[in-house]
Amino acid sequence: MSAPSLSLADRPASPALGMFLLLLLGATCIGFSGIFVRFADVGPAAAGFWRMAFALPVLAAWMALENRRDSAAGVKPGAMLPIALAGLAFGVDVVLYNASLGFTSIANASLLGNLSPVGVILGGWLLFREKPTRRILGALLLAIGGAGLLVLPKLSGSATPLSGAGLFGDGLAIGAAFSYAAYILAVRRARNRAASGRIGLISSAICAVFCIAAALGLGETILPQSLTGWLAVAALGLVSHAMGQGLITLALGHYGANAASLVMVWPALVSVLAAWAIFAEQPSLAQAFGGVAILAAVLLVRKG
Repeated sequence: MSAPSLSLADRPASPALGMFLLLLLGATCIGFSGIFVRFADVGPAAAGFWRMAFALPVLAAWMALENRRDSAAGVKPGAMLPIALAGLAFGVDVVLYNASLGFTSIANASLLGNLSPVGVILGGWLLFREKPTRRILGALLLAIGGAGLLVLPKLSGSATPLSGAGLFGDGLAIGAAFSYAAYILAVRRARNRAASGRIGLISSAICAVFCIAAALGLGETILPQSLTGWLAVAALGLVSHAMGQGLITLALGHYGANAASLVMVWPALVSVLAAWAIFAEQPSLAQAFGGVAILAAVLLVRKG
């Protein structure tokens, strides 16, 4: 018996340009999450909790709008398991990524954290038999090469000496990447059985419970200590999550997991540029070429 397919029956063969732009906009919003976490004066897991808490009212309104426009937009049998797995996977991703920012640069954390396409393509291939096309594989290699060029100066020690703490932070970011890959696969599975707004609301609520439990267990500072801290966690929820993850969840109903995950390398470039502008983390020539490679990979995904 063959593995169940991730494809949607009503997914168009060639998604519209508008849907691709929504996917890119969502990825751009996520690219600023590292900046917001740096300004938040709470622990990594607590920042994840506030990200979910501020996003939940927006996602609830989104789900209510979906229900009003389509009275049949409920949850089909078998939807809750992948939605729950998506919430847990995203909780692990958020905690690991936020924690990595305390041990490595924003560029490093974002680049390594956005290697999730590797896990998505391997997972989709092995678990769901979604064999990637040659174009997708080529775009994947180009994206990984671009990420390598962006991170090479830091890994080689030419920009910042690589300490044990830096290696630990990089390891946390890699763990976040594979957690996010699991999230994408779970969302793609859930999108066959539930509307995007409902998926976003339920998975975010599960993620919030996971994050607050982790924050309490780790003894973190939970309440922001300043106005800047409150504004940062609010932006995490409203910009990076409600808008970013919401648009991505919507777009995943029109793109296969392989192509959509490749576009997720875009936040890495956004993070590098934002860190350069705000924290003076100036990219090297190699990092600039890496950014061009990532843009080329995004274009390949669009044409593919």
